[in-house]
Order: sequence, then C-alpha cells, then structure tokens
Amino acid sequence: MKKVLLVDDDPGIAEVVKIILTDDGYAVRIHSTGYSVPEVVKEYDPNLILLDIGLPGKSGTTICKELKEISDVPPILFFSAHAREEASIALCKADGFIQKPFDVKNLLKEVRSHIN
Repeated sequence: MKKVLLVDDDPGIAEVVKIILTDDGYAVRIHSTGYSVPEVVKEYDPNLILLDIGLPGKSGTTICKELKEISDVPPILFFSAHAREEASIALCKADGFIQKPFDVKNLLKEVRSHIN
C-alpha cells in the first residue's frame, strides 16, 4: 500500500483528506506541526508528502528545503491556501501545488500522478 504523509495544522481538513485518500487505497499519516518533519519522514517512509505552507513551528517552504537536501526524499506537493504557488514551488523545488480549498478530483489526480 502506498503511503502519504500529510503535514497540515487544520485537523478538519486533515481528516477529510485522510478519508478521501484512504478510500482511494492509500495509507495516510497526519503530522500537524512544522516540528520534526524530517524525522517523521524517515520513520514513516512515505511515497508522497502533502505539505501545508503555513505551519506552527516551521514554514512548509523551510521544511521542503530541508527535505530536498536529503538524497532519497519522495515527491513533495504543497497543499495550501497560500496564493503564490509558483514562488513557493521555485523557492524549494517542490514537485507541485494543490490549492485550498481543493477539488477532490484534482487532489486525487495530483496524488496519483506523483506516486510511483
């Protein structure tokens, strides 16, 4: 089973996304802060990371930069209401962006296209 790590501080959105992805056959782990994300990635070994930009502790762009320095990191999709997607993606070389509020079909399409 393919695994998704969802890093989002909004518990309502996180639970909805978890239900959607679980129903589509993915295992989903939720992490709600910007703290300890590299350690969680190492321990959980996800196939994809959905990463909010505005997180308590560290911003998603900072976390993305840290993760991209690790040689074997899965694709990272920003998952945020943050409006400047191109700038955020370019800043840390994220693999994509899903805008909140999100369309379920688009969310599944993006997740499927980035998971091997």
